[in-house]
Amino acid sequence: TEMYQEYINNIIQLGFLTMFVTAFPLAPLICFILNIWQLRKDATRYVKRVRRPIGFRSEGIGTWMNILEVLSRIAILVNAILIAFTFDWLPQIIYNNYYNSGGTNQSYVDFMLASYEFDRVDANNNTVKQTCRYWSYIQPARADQHRFWLELMLARMLFIFLFQNLVWAAVRIIEMLCDSTPKFVKERMILEEKIAQEWLSSDDDSDYGGDDDCEDFTATQTLRQHSAKYRKKPDLKGL
Repeated sequence: TEMYQEYINNIIQLGFLTMFVTAFPLAPLICFILNIWQLRKDATRYVKRVRRPIGFRSEGIGTWMNILEVLSRIAILVNAILIAFTFDWLPQIIYNNYYNSGGTNQSYVDFMLASYEFDRVDANNNTVKQTCRYWSYIQPARADQHRFWLELMLARMLFIFLFQNLVWAAVRIIEMLCDSTPKFVKERMILEEKIAQEWLSSDDDSDYGGDDDCEDFTATQTLRQHSAKYRKKPDLKGL
């Protein structure tokens, strides 16, 4: 139950971090500091306050890996949508390439802002016409620039498609280049499999003499030497 809750907390934190990092760029730094503090707190608790947990072997984290893969896909899509709809560089590129005739940034702002005229009554009870300017390209509110809005939405959809597929392809290439299993772990797995096969064969041929006992002893010694090569004593001075 405790391990399940730890996985849930970490995955929720990773989800918010990866999906909304463009909205709050300081989130990775804050999560990094909090995770270091949580790591030291858990280390102190396991060493000084509770009994040593019983370790067991596992080939991976199971279903949690599938959840992380789905979460990574959703995070790429959410970041692409945030970049496309909140950043101002896409409409500015379209305006500069197709609608700008030697204008400045002020002309771009005037082009992007829509106008709405309404009547207002002043302090002298006189009706005064007033114009309100607002950002119009969130929806097609400007009939005079309907073509620009369609081009902008098409550019945003194209950017989301390209961004999502390029990032996911880069992730897959990195996964292919970087092996998830270290070399010494592979060597240990091969050695243990070989020793297990020798022990099984020695059980089947136990009636033919004592040479198998010598081979088992040699294999066990090899496994111990290989394990001692990568075994390190934990450093508890900093706890």
